[in-house]
Amino acid sequence: MPTIQKVIYESENPVLTPVFNIKRTLQWIGGVNGGTLGDMSDKIQNMLLDNPIEPINLIVTSHGGPTGIGMSFYDTMRSVYKPNLCTIGSGDVDSSGIIVFLTGTERYITPNTTLLLHLAGRVFDTQKRFTTPEMESIVKEDKLKDFQYASVIADNSNGKLTVQKALNLMAYNTVLTPTEAVEYGLAHSILG
Repeated sequence: MPTIQKVIYESENPVLTPVFNIKRTLQWIGGVNGGTLGDMSDKIQNMLLDNPIEPINLIVTSHGGPTGIGMSFYDTMRSVYKPNLCTIGSGDVDSSGIIVFLTGTERYITPNTTLLLHLAGRVFDTQKRFTTPEMESIVKEDKLKDFQYASVIADNSNGKLTVQKALNLMAYNTVLTPTEAVEYGLAHSILG
């Protein structure tokens, strides 16, 4: 949850607008890769050492990258460090960038953000030769990564998506709008 909330009155209905502590806000901009994983993990660890209770905000803008790295961040934050983490999706939050975004226990999305879900894929060096057992291992690993990815999506949808529904969205390279992200339970609300 954000550090401070400001109340704005429109008519007679109060609207809560989160205000984020800039000193406790980090940005994950760019691909999901080992360098950014290490950098973000170190910064979050330092913030936790400074104050283990106060929320940490993470703005996520990412075209994605290897699923395993996204899962490493998710598992480390959710199972090891357990920070009070609020994520804000901004711009493109695609592929494994969605896993980074879903790491937050509170998740917001900006009005012009899109989320791209897709199945695992590989880029092959054309000079490399693969045996049948190697290809079978690659397919097995990619199917397992798809299932893990879909499970994280379903687990963070507030019961609105099953693993199978998430896999179906992935199979069609689905792009979600901010409204759809909220409807599917992936984001708690749209910032505005």
